[in-house]
Amino acid sequence: MEELYRYLRTFMDPKSEVAQNRFIGLRSFFNWAVKENLFPERRKLRVLDLCAGTGIAGASLYETLKEWGYEASLTVVDKRKEDLLLVENWTSGEIYGAVMDCLDDLRKLGKFDVALIFGSTMPHFDPFQAAKLFRNVARVLEGDGVFLLEETDRFGAFFYRKAYREIVPEVRGEDYMVISLDEGYNPVRGVIRRGYYKLPDWEKIGEIETRYWDLAGLAGIGKALFEEARIIRKSEHGVVNVGDIIYLRGPYRT
Repeated sequence: MEELYRYLRTFMDPKSEVAQNRFIGLRSFFNWAVKENLFPERRKLRVLDLCAGTGIAGASLYETLKEWGYEASLTVVDKRKEDLLLVENWTSGEIYGAVMDCLDDLRKLGKFDVALIFGSTMPHFDPFQAAKLFRNVARVLEGDGVFLLEETDRFGAFFYRKAYREIVPEVRGEDYMVISLDEGYNPVRGVIRRGYYKLPDWEKIGEIETRYWDLAGLAGIGKALFEEARIIRKSEHGVVNVGDIIYLRGPYRT
């Protein structure tokens, strides 16, 4: 998995032009979100960025909130310490890092006003894991807290519009290409296993179990745990390099 990850992380690598453009796009989106009053109505906001990678999403929100005059703090969570250490390339200030799995009990980190999962990360979670993740988030948010989840409708794209392919070119380098192959379906967990191979030598560098989520499915899980659940389409926020957003607000207390 470490070898595979090395090839697939360009979109959040601070040295990458792709990631730098992504940061600018995220700043634009969060600027729009502030204008639309999507966040709790107080001047001090504690932000939790889950599956954060290098913290690109959390840092962009943090910088946007400061620009609007908010007093903000940022906690970034990921299983890879090497990535979390790079958050300072995006921002500096009141930032905390936690090396942990977001399926673990997040309450040890304290309470938050805003939680994020950006980067279309949900395919890594099967339905049972997704339900546990959403419940974890709901437990650490304040009563008017907000959970923003960036995703794309893979079910609609792959199956309804018939864009699914058994062989997919994933990354192209100067003298190599990484492709993924369909290697089976698990009906109990609802995931497809894809193997990743580096060409031209057909060296297997990893495999990932993937859940092809639809937006309504994720919003529906969220509605069981939050008072408000809606989907903000790209056409509504208008930022090119930011996906659709599942917006959840006001966690139920269970």
